[in-house]
Amino acid sequence: MKNFQVFSIIFLLIGCTPIPEPTPREPTDTPNCAKACEHLNKLGCEEGKPLGDGTTCTKFCENTQKSGHALNPTCVMTITKCEELDAKCSK
Repeated sequence: MKNFQVFSIIFLLIGCTPIPEPTPREPTDTPNCAKACEHLNKLGCEEGKPLGDGTTCTKFCENTQKSGHALNPTCVMTITKCEELDAKCSK
């Protein structure tokens, strides 16, 4: 019975401890988003076009990167055709 009380107290204390929010780590190449989107548009890639809600490629790239999800705009600037995007720049 004593063990049950000890475990109950521990679980109660753990349950009351706030869980910290995760801190996303922004990739270092976010400044390349605008150039990457320009490159996609020059190639005629769908990924360079605005989203359905009007969000530009650059804004989407910057927001996604700042959320900690790497889109690898540095690599995107090196592709020579749209079909290379996933194969070459996806991690």
